[in-house]
Amino acid sequence: MLAHVSDLKLQYLVELSKLGDRCAEMESDVAQWLVDEGFVYGERTIPFVIMPHFLSPRQQRRLSGAVASISPVLDRFCDAYCSDAQLRDELGLSPDEDALVRIDPGFAQPIRVSRLDAFLHGYDVKFLEFNTDSPAGMAWTDMLYEALREKVDLPGVMEVFDTGYTPVLPEVVNTLLDAYRECREQWPDLPETPRLAVVDAAGAPTAAEFRLVCRFAEQAGLESVVATLDDLSYDGSRLVVKGDPAHLVYRRALLETLTEDSQLAIAARERRAVVVNPFRVNVASNKKILALLQDERFEHLVTRREAETLAKTLPWTRILRRGRTTYGDWRFELLSFVRENRERLVLKPASDYGGHGVMLGMETDQDTWEAAIDEHADSGDFVVQEYVPIPEEMFPTIEDGHVQMRLKRFNINPYCIGGRYVGMMTRISDQAVINVAAGGGILPSVVGRHKRQLLAEEDQEPAEREAVG
Repeated sequence: MLAHVSDLKLQYLVELSKLGDRCAEMESDVAQWLVDEGFVYGERTIPFVIMPHFLSPRQQRRLSGAVASISPVLDRFCDAYCSDAQLRDELGLSPDEDALVRIDPGFAQPIRVSRLDAFLHGYDVKFLEFNTDSPAGMAWTDMLYEALREKVDLPGVMEVFDTGYTPVLPEVVNTLLDAYRECREQWPDLPETPRLAVVDAAGAPTAAEFRLVCRFAEQAGLESVVATLDDLSYDGSRLVVKGDPAHLVYRRALLETLTEDSQLAIAARERRAVVVNPFRVNVASNKKILALLQDERFEHLVTRREAETLAKTLPWTRILRRGRTTYGDWRFELLSFVRENRERLVLKPASDYGGHGVMLGMETDQDTWEAAIDEHADSGDFVVQEYVPIPEEMFPTIEDGHVQMRLKRFNINPYCIGGRYVGMMTRISDQAVINVAAGGGILPSVVGRHKRQLLAEEDQEPAEREAVG
């Protein structure tokens, strides 16, 4: 029941308020610990608060079930791209993107590392987009959990409540190696133990996180290196990264930074390097996928039970273009509907990221809204989505040396690693568009329950599994 996790949040906030000025010292200790460990986005420290985001076991089960149901559907759409002309026409990828997506990754289940960004209201989850191309935050979230666990001492909370957090980074490394082993069965020239390269474009603001990934990989026995695309060369038989061969690439470079004749693409095409995530996951990262998942022309890619989950967890989404469409039992001309229902809708670029270009109708004047519709109606590069209310909760902030409780907007970001839910990051902000690139903060998502009471929801687990399909 949600009452248990609500009690935990309240107890945590009460215990913090009892500490008075010591909260500022505690936050400073956490901040210094994070700086020492490289908790930065570009040149700035990532904002945080000195409390995790708590969720109940039942909420976690609901998320886990939804992720497990949606994950194979997204893989299926990615694999269908090469053979389904209708899907290719709808996505409208550039020639370079098309050529990259067609490269066979060499292993099944192409989406190995993804983040499914969503809003959570009670037990109701709505997925707003699927970050499959280059999802970030796993190492940061693990690190922040460790910092809070080590530096924030609230015995009054720990005496009454159990809390649990599953680190995400070990699962990332495990799925990288699993994909590599699958490729090696077909490509015997690959060595048994690969050298790992974490690769992005030069100047990536998430480079500090890559070093954390490599640190953990090295602890797991893998030689690893952080590199940029400029550090790669392919000699016809080996992908060389900073002077030595690399056999496994954890790709953090967005597809838009690559071309079909880039060194990484050639090595992948000639099966000399295993690239995770492979390029074809761009199919699922395009926001048009949310509209296509609701399009009857592609229902052959979705089972009945998966369709039920999608209907419950996806907001109404359409590609912004001329023509007629449906909303429930209604049928109407789409552009007219979008013009007349601004405050109920959101416009989003189909292939941008970081919250760039997102327009909330309720925060946009009518003239600007209609100008955006006119600009993009013929290009098919925007989607329109039903507005989902943004969840809000109280979080502790330190102001003038004292702890204050402030209402913050938040979203949840479940990680799907190797096709299953393994944990979650929460992002918070004072703004409607919640994104680290836009100045938002992050929190570890922690499951909490009362020690002395059995959760009634434990008895409901089979029913919950049935509900999410």
